Amino acid sequence: MRESFIREEMRIQVNKNLMWLFLLIAVAACGKKDEKIADSLEDPFTWVFRSGTEGYACHRVVALVVTGEGTLLAFSEGRVLSCSDETDTDIVMKRSTDGGVSWSPLMVIENDGPNPCKDPCPVVLPNGRILLVYSWNESIPSEDDRTTREVYLTYSDDDGLTWAESRNITNMVYPGDRGWSGTGPGHGIVKERDPYRGRIVVAARHNPPGPGMSRGHLICSDDNGETWFSGAIALRDRTSESAVVELSDGSIMLNSRNGIDGQPYRVVSISSDGGDSFDKTFLDIDLIEPNGCQGSILNHSFIQTTGKSNIIFSNPHHTVERVNGTLKWSEDDGETWTKKFMYSNPYPAYSGYSDIAIINGKDIAVLFEAGPSYIKGMRHEGVAFRIVTPGQFESIKK
Repeated sequence: MRESFIREEMRIQVNKNLMWLFLLIAVAACGKKDEKIADSLEDPFTWVFRSGTEGYACHRVVALVVTGEGTLLAFSEGRVLSCSDETDTDIVMKRSTDGGVSWSPLMVIENDGPNPCKDPCPVVLPNGRILLVYSWNESIPSEDDRTTREVYLTYSDDDGLTWAESRNITNMVYPGDRGWSGTGPGHGIVKERDPYRGRIVVAARHNPPGPGMSRGHLICSDDNGETWFSGAIALRDRTSESAVVELSDGSIMLNSRNGIDGQPYRVVSISSDGGDSFDKTFLDIDLIEPNGCQGSILNHSFIQTTGKSNIIFSNPHHTVERVNGTLKWSEDDGETWTKKFMYSNPYPAYSGYSDIAIINGKDIAVLFEAGPSYIKGMRHEGVAFRIVTPGQFESIKK
């Protein structure tokens, strides 16, 4: 019986070894496949944050600015345990002083233990100071238990190398009757034209009292970030994560994520009084989105001959999935979109949240969530960076 027992044990062990061998072969094959896909993402991309590295399971929700010294600052939500929206989350950053060719080691800007610090909104002031507005809330069990978020502010006076202790500005930026709130995410602006030249404007969103559901709004400062107030509110429910840009006549455009089913288009709000109120809110059917995803917008340059501005917009160009990350170009302050360039790999490659900045005086730097494919709820590969020149854009065929 002992010999029979030994033979059985040997048979089981052999089967276990074969099982592990097959698993290793399968993993290696998948690894080679994923490695091939990942390698294809790296050219002409540069990885800035990689999920599963540097102490974070996932990197999501990005922001990008160029400082007065020409340094690129890339921000991300470093999610410690998973890609969940409500998990232990820090705001992290990397710097590049060579135009995005190489990046510094990861810097943790805000970490409050298990309490999420998120939605980074950097703004570069004319005096060189860099503000960072962000959201905070207590650690909660799930996304269904979201409570009112608070809004914090920190700043750097040394090109992003060190940051001041954060202060709470919640009571300035939204009344107590508003529910769940958030900032941006993505860069804010300083107005360059009247009315209210020099005003700092950051996009935000909140749940209004009563039956309304989520509205985009502005938060503003007229004294370089010392004090803040709540500005214009979008005239449409379910406007969510938003981005802000100044137009050629000094008007402000808020470009918002649309949460209404069956309307895969961005929502645009225009303020002609410097951000105090919105004159109109409408759907831009030329800017499609996968029915709920963040986007970014930027004033690229002023056109002397027409008196209008070149506006650049970035988001996933798809009505269902977060794929096909695309820049669109407008030559008339966002009224029409005439050119485009897809900066991510083609379908099914994942490209989600993004932010854009001007580099070298004319080129567009893009920071975006990337991965081999879009699978909702799965870990994303990381955050990638690339530079797009105006000459790479092609005409949009109507």
